[in-house]
Amino acid sequence: MATEKSAGPILLELDEATWDAQIDRAASWLGDTLQVQEKFRKFAEDTASEMREPHIKKYLQDIIERARAHEELVRGLIRTIGREPSGRRSLAGAVLAKGGELIADVVGLVGGARGNWKDLRQLLIESQDALGAFAIVEQLGYALGLPELADPAFRAVAEKTKDHLLIQEFVLEMGPVAILMHQHA
Repeated sequence: MATEKSAGPILLELDEATWDAQIDRAASWLGDTLQVQEKFRKFAEDTASEMREPHIKKYLQDIIERARAHEELVRGLIRTIGREPSGRRSLAGAVLAKGGELIADVVGLVGGARGNWKDLRQLLIESQDALGAFAIVEQLGYALGLPELADPAFRAVAEKTKDHLLIQEFVLEMGPVAILMHQHA
């Protein structure tokens, strides 16, 4: 058993081709993160527009503003590593959000929930997906030794965690009303 302290971090020098391949892979994940984030934001907009409870509607509108800022953050992170964001991913995010709405309708009906609560429930799932995508961006920043990637992603994960817990609270608060009384949130 070694009792000596570690001499510090081990740095590996990568050749240019290997580094470029790593950056390309990170850029691909950032593109996925942008798509997932756009899907979350679009779904949040659609969900907020259906909310009747004014406090939930207001909180969702605040979450939407942060979601827009997170989209811009991802675009900036892509540029930070020398790549350009793809416009095709934005369209895909909007289409996937509509697919999520359909899934929410089916799951809600099968479970006996009525009204717009099923959209809140699906938003919770979309939120977890976006949160996880940003958390992986943070880890990519650490793995690549790029604090300019890791640090902003860390801050976004903290904000997204707060938003996720808020959405979870809405789901828990309104679930019994939607299931037992068939009322809207």
